[in-house]
Amino acid sequence: MNTPRPTRDAVSAAALLSLRWTTRIISEIDDNGPIPPGAAQATFPDISADSLQHGMRALRRRGLLQGREHRHDDSDLVLTQAGRDLGDVYESLSRWARRHHYPAPQTGFITRVESVLALMRDRHTVDLLTASSAVPYSYTPGRAHQAGLINPSPDGRHTLTEAGRELREPLAVLTDWAAAHPQVVRGAATRRPGRPTTELHRVAGPALPQAPAAFSRAPRAIR
Repeated sequence: MNTPRPTRDAVSAAALLSLRWTTRIISEIDDNGPIPPGAAQATFPDISADSLQHGMRALRRRGLLQGREHRHDDSDLVLTQAGRDLGDVYESLSRWARRHHYPAPQTGFITRVESVLALMRDRHTVDLLTASSAVPYSYTPGRAHQAGLINPSPDGRHTLTEAGRELREPLAVLTDWAAAHPQVVRGAATRRPGRPTTELHRVAGPALPQAPAAFSRAPRAIR
């Protein structure tokens, strides 16, 4: 029996969906339907053939894309159920980013989605959003403050901004998707990580380091 682990699975799901070309390919098929045999390169003319083939193979291995076979042995590229269900996830992430001008007032759909996924890839930020009364001692507010999620205080009592409170809704949508497709999320977590999107590195920077396990300190309160 699988033990529920919503925070961990949400972070794993964000990492999975952050892999290069994932948002682009999934969104294209979700918006315009299956890609016919031999039409992939024409559909994504700005992606090199090698990169495109690698990206599509990765999406198939991770359970988001599959071939729909025809009698002549060619196949359309279609989304799996997990891939189709990402439409609501992407819409929720994009809606929050658009409302709060993240990462900038004028950005496209894919950049908005991938920028919010970058926030949710960080366990410390997810811990902050899901904490009811305290933040783990290892948390530092740099990324969340830069994203406008918290108002840091010298005494460590970091309060969520309106943007931070409202980010809990798309996080819940992502968590529900992870819970509905545990074989995709947990299966991908056991494989060798793929290459994140270049945009994620530019927008969010590196993940925050964890504090040493042997060190302990009182938790910081949040309200």
